[in-house]
Amino acid sequence: MKKQYRSEFNRLQKMTRENYEIYYYSDSHFQSVSPHRHDYYEFYFPVAGKIDMEIEGKQTPLSSRSVAVVPPGTVHRAVTDNDERSYCRYVFWISASYYRKLKERADAFSYIVERAENGYPIYHFSENEYALIQSKILRLIEEDKSDRFGRNVFAGIVISDLIMTLSRFAWEQDHPRKKEKESDTIQTMIEYIDLHPEEDLSLDTLGERFFISKYYAAHEFKERTGMPVHQYIVKKRLERCADEMKTGRAVSRIYSDYGFTDYSAFYRAFKKEYHLSPKDYQKVYLRDPMYPGRQKNDTEKG
Repeated sequence: MKKQYRSEFNRLQKMTRENYEIYYYSDSHFQSVSPHRHDYYEFYFPVAGKIDMEIEGKQTPLSSRSVAVVPPGTVHRAVTDNDERSYCRYVFWISASYYRKLKERADAFSYIVERAENGYPIYHFSENEYALIQSKILRLIEEDKSDRFGRNVFAGIVISDLIMTLSRFAWEQDHPRKKEKESDTIQTMIEYIDLHPEEDLSLDTLGERFFISKYYAAHEFKERTGMPVHQYIVKKRLERCADEMKTGRAVSRIYSDYGFTDYSAFYRAFKKEYHLSPKDYQKVYLRDPMYPGRQKNDTEKG
């Protein structure tokens, strides 16, 4: 994130504008705030750091692909460890009156908000879903901070796009197609790997955990994902390492946490995936978090 797009955290937590506010916060050694409530809607997107969301006394761990939707009057707070890791997040607020205007345009806008109001305030998205969501968040921040012609109109379009996208993905999670409702061991295994990249994920271990032959698992996994199990695991571990690097944590303390037994193997795998050495990636990201992804995309296009 470009430096001028970052915001200083305000513990008063009150809207000062009529319709919406959007922030990117990045803090270190952050002290969790006390439980509180707002008179507006809050969409909370964690980016980096170990974060739980406490809503009406119930605490839920979040990942870097989660969203928490907090309706007006709901007691809540984000809880994070005060350690060496940075605490980064996007926070999007919309007023109750602005939300009503959106809902009047189409009921579909309100799906994710109404689910939150009915006790389902947190969703976890896939990698592809979250990439799309994040692109809309960044576009909104850029419009909000710009002075270009039609800024307010474009911001309104992006807000509608963002909330509609969130509602669509939430609806699709809640209404899976019939085929997807059936027991799917391989999909469950994929989801387990995504959530537990730091664990022992050998084929023998996975086969025992999911009660399937490791040979069947290897064949079906490649059919489903297009890559061998080991390659997929390495990719997910590298993603988690990259997320940790974004917090400023020392590279030397990261790679062994995610199953890499020696630095040289980690270094080669990381550079192949991200086209930068781990330390260079961290330096560039901390200077401009939008850059590494752009470099990778530019390299693939070239």
